[in-house]
Amino acid sequence: MGYLNNATTVLDAILTKKGRELLARGQNEFRITKFALADDEVDYSLWDPGHPLGSDYYGQVIENLPLLEPTPDTNTIMRYKLVTRAVGTRKMSTLIGIESAYTVQWSSLGNEASTAGPITPTTTNVPNDGTTDPAGYSFTVLNSSIAYLTSPSNDGGAGGGGAIDYTASTQNISQTVFGNSCTIHPKAINDPNGAADPTSTLIVTGLSYGATFASTITVGFVDES
Repeated sequence: MGYLNNATTVLDAILTKKGRELLARGQNEFRITKFALADDEVDYSLWDPGHPLGSDYYGQVIENLPLLEPTPDTNTIMRYKLVTRAVGTRKMSTLIGIESAYTVQWSSLGNEASTAGPITPTTTNVPNDGTTDPAGYSFTVLNSSIAYLTSPSNDGGAGGGGAIDYTASTQNISQTVFGNSCTIHPKAINDPNGAADPTSTLIVTGLSYGATFASTITVGFVDES
């Protein structure tokens, strides 16, 4: 990662790993429909209301901070998205009802030994505090080769249109479903000589207020033979 020269206006657009994945499949799945803004590189503690030159200079240091070059890894960029809040809002919204870690298990008999869910988040520090986000949530598992997601509006399967069947795919790619809840399902794994259980990450994001929560997913193996 490097810095952009903020002395001039620069528009540097790149594809994320997910965008590259959709484009590479060549199945007309790559369609840009929305955009988001973020302020990852801004340190708001540098706002200086005591600047001797007056209010026009309170944010001078912030405005001169270097801009980060974009990277394709969504784990390291655009982590702090800008969202709209009502006047007078004092706290950022947060998600509750989600565990920091989930464990699901695959059986030696060739089926699911256990799943996790339904995971049903709610949003706090918003109007109607502690209720479901009006627009719902996105649920993303970063490595769908070891686990996949289902929700009432998405069963994890192909769903037509050339989409991947995440219930069977062995590709190390992400999967995202939308709705008010999701369930985590394990996929077939072996347990060679007691190797460490594979892990991935579940990222939940509220679509109206932008609150985000990340959990660890561990896929265990149960010998039921």
